Amino acid sequence: MNIKIKPNPFSACIMTAKQIFPFIVIFLVFFFFIGELLLPDERDTISTDCRVFEAAWEQVHDDGSTTPIAVPGKAAAAYGETVTLSTTLPEIIQNAEYLCFRTIWQDVSIYVDGELRQVYNTEHSRPFGTNSATRYVFVELQETDAGKELTYQFSSNSKYAGSIYESYIGDRLSIWSHLMKNSGIQTVIAVFLLLMSLSCSTVCLIFKWAYKRPLPLNYLAWTIFFCALWMLTEVSFRQVIIKNVSVLSNYAYWSLMMIPIALLLYINDIQHNRYKKIFAIPLIYCILLLVITTLLQIFDIVQFVQSLTLVHVGILVSIVCIIATITIDALKKRIADYLFVGIGIYGMLLTGIIELILYYVGTNLSLGTVLAMGLLFLLIMAIIKTGQDLFYSEKRKQQAIMAREAQAKFLANMSHEIRTPINAIIGMNEMILRENENASIRDYAHNVQSASNMLLGLINDILDFSKIESGQLELVEDTYSFASLIQDEIVLLQARAAGRPLSTQIDVNYGIPSKLYGDELRIKQILTNLLSNAVKYTPQGTVTLKAFSKQIDADHSELCFSVTDTGIGIKEEDMSQLFDSFKRLELSKNRAIQGTGLGLNITKQLVDLMNGRIEVESEYGKGSTFSVSIPQKVIDWQPAGNLEASLDKWRKEQQTAKMLFTAPDASILIIDDNTTNLSLMKGLLKRTKIKVDVAASGREGLELTRQNKYHLIFMDHMMPDLDGVETLHILRADASNPNRDSIVVALTANAIAGCREMYLNYGFNDYFAKPIQADKLDELLIHHLPVELIFRAASNDTDASLLEIDRAAGLSYCVNSEELYHTVFSEFCREAATDCERLKDCYRNKDWKNYAILAHGLKSSSLHIGAAHFSALSREHEFAAKEENISFIHAEYEKYIHTIEALIKKLESTL
Repeated sequence: MNIKIKPNPFSACIMTAKQIFPFIVIFLVFFFFIGELLLPDERDTISTDCRVFEAAWEQVHDDGSTTPIAVPGKAAAAYGETVTLSTTLPEIIQNAEYLCFRTIWQDVSIYVDGELRQVYNTEHSRPFGTNSATRYVFVELQETDAGKELTYQFSSNSKYAGSIYESYIGDRLSIWSHLMKNSGIQTVIAVFLLLMSLSCSTVCLIFKWAYKRPLPLNYLAWTIFFCALWMLTEVSFRQVIIKNVSVLSNYAYWSLMMIPIALLLYINDIQHNRYKKIFAIPLIYCILLLVITTLLQIFDIVQFVQSLTLVHVGILVSIVCIIATITIDALKKRIADYLFVGIGIYGMLLTGIIELILYYVGTNLSLGTVLAMGLLFLLIMAIIKTGQDLFYSEKRKQQAIMAREAQAKFLANMSHEIRTPINAIIGMNEMILRENENASIRDYAHNVQSASNMLLGLINDILDFSKIESGQLELVEDTYSFASLIQDEIVLLQARAAGRPLSTQIDVNYGIPSKLYGDELRIKQILTNLLSNAVKYTPQGTVTLKAFSKQIDADHSELCFSVTDTGIGIKEEDMSQLFDSFKRLELSKNRAIQGTGLGLNITKQLVDLMNGRIEVESEYGKGSTFSVSIPQKVIDWQPAGNLEASLDKWRKEQQTAKMLFTAPDASILIIDDNTTNLSLMKGLLKRTKIKVDVAASGREGLELTRQNKYHLIFMDHMMPDLDGVETLHILRADASNPNRDSIVVALTANAIAGCREMYLNYGFNDYFAKPIQADKLDELLIHHLPVELIFRAASNDTDASLLEIDRAAGLSYCVNSEELYHTVFSEFCREAATDCERLKDCYRNKDWKNYAILAHGLKSSSLHIGAAHFSALSREHEFAAKEENISFIHAEYEKYIHTIEALIKKLESTL
């Protein structure tokens, strides 16, 4: 379904953020593994008394002068300027002792007595940037280094250009143990949050896959994941476990920028998009910041560390927006829907503010720990909220199931009551069509038939809503005339618009194929719903119906309709609800307009079921256009042309194609408490000459079954005293009843989903729904009555082309030998008479295998005498029998036999 509306910039922003989010995550994962696999190893091997290296440090200036400087502390230094510090090593040094210096975005060179002992510069191992990643640098000392001069030089193109941090001395392992202890709580919390977030994301993914429903908790899980990742990137011993620290250092900033994006998406979801305009501002800012700062870092223009203040601004703006929207919901008493989450968010935001304060105060006590505790609290609250949602969702689901069951029972009863009078109307009208030859009356009857069938289709949709909800709508496809379809809709449109200040316009492309294959009734339903809506919601003006087709391939065409009105139109905010069931837009304004609100919902489902598409264009106050395109198989590519002429031709074809038959030796019983139905059935069966007995109750029907043997029993379901099911069970249980094993067909007005299966489970042999369609009734009788009892009314006229003999063609098959041709001619007459009788036996015995063999023989032998048209007819019967296309054989059998007999007579007279 495509709905064309003017895009909302705020909605577009939210949707864009949701679309971009997974790509950002994929990029971050991809970058990590590429960096770890391709860039050099920067790890140190772990080598045990760790103490702070306390010494008197001096800063050495370019002119050789020195000034004392506090360590840790900060020297005055411009970006990129090299700072040189000097001190004296202790008088006692043990072999394998180390000095450990902490560097932040700095390049370092360390000298002992003028000898270069250690260099840290990641210029050749980092993926991009101009500074070396934060790292602990170790310098190995020897006993002979005691009392020597130590020179420490460092530079940085960041705000850390002159920053000096505490250093340690001791064996390597003891130093690492000390650093790990300092970051132990941070690490444990980070790992725990990481595992929790991944677990929640996995649960959300499984839930979405199983129930086709996304959970907002997924975005909160990602928020916590990025927080945990940020904490892990800042732990002291990261260089021990990560191959390339330069890669990991970028994640400290990326994860920090991703936290507000994921959190905003989560809050927006739990607030049901109420504040999408507000959230659009920080979302745009954070996404642009992420993209732009990454590009600037990659091209060494501006480093991540220089953009950190902007990152914090994005976090603060996001916090303000979240606090504002939650406060508004609290004041408007809408927070009850997510009360636990609201409490969790306030707690988390408080810890986030504390985290920022701690960072700018300059303490290293937090390192994300405070924020992590707040996020953990929020996650617990969110899990409680999600559990409540799932509980109430399952409760509502069970209530809906119970309501549907009650609805199905109600519909089963109501469908019988409502469809019974419609059955009578359609049935009596069918008798008018059969028995009245007056052209004018027949035209009226055709219109009554079309309107009644359309009314029946609409009622079926209302009564069978259980089928709509369960997605069990089924297509019943057959050949139909486009002219018939469009003519019915034109009549409907004009009838609906009559008496109103409306003009109707019809624009039909007469190049549409005349015969199509599909579900005509469902297409009519679609057009009927669209036309009815157009008329209902257009107080005055014009309603236009257009129809045209587009060829898809050699066998299919796309049938296209559009219904345009100059009515009230549709508001942009109502577009998303347009196809909801039982939903009527602007109810207060349109209260006087009748309708259930099911029309467009049914229309969309039918279009989808037929692999079509529906589009809507509307401008509020000016009107709407609904366009539908449905692929259909083409039976006859000849253009429909003039609709009246095409429709008249189709009706004559339909009248000729009816399967007329008689069965004077057959007997059937009809059990129904409705006398109108009994009269109708007797009237429809009158021309078949079948002996019909009727019973007005189950008990009366049982009494007749004990007295007479019936080939077929029609039994209504809903009857007083004994209903149809109870009557059937009594009949089957009576061993002395001659009709115990007779074929019993359920005759009922019930037409809800699963009805056929229900009646078969009750023990009926078949199911036949009211209103009774004469042609369907004929098919059912032919299917169930013994073949030997059925006599078809063969046509008195045989197509002359089927009896044509091309003597020249026959001679060519006989090498132009007159004598050979005469022999073949005579042999065909003799064998064809025998084959004709054998064909009749095969038909009666339903022996389709030998039926195909006999038709194949007639196809070949008739071609040898020059009867090409008859040969083609035999070929059709051959392949129908091979494919078990029984409906074709039933429809064409009498014509085939009559043609064979006529051909034999003609050939014998020629001989």
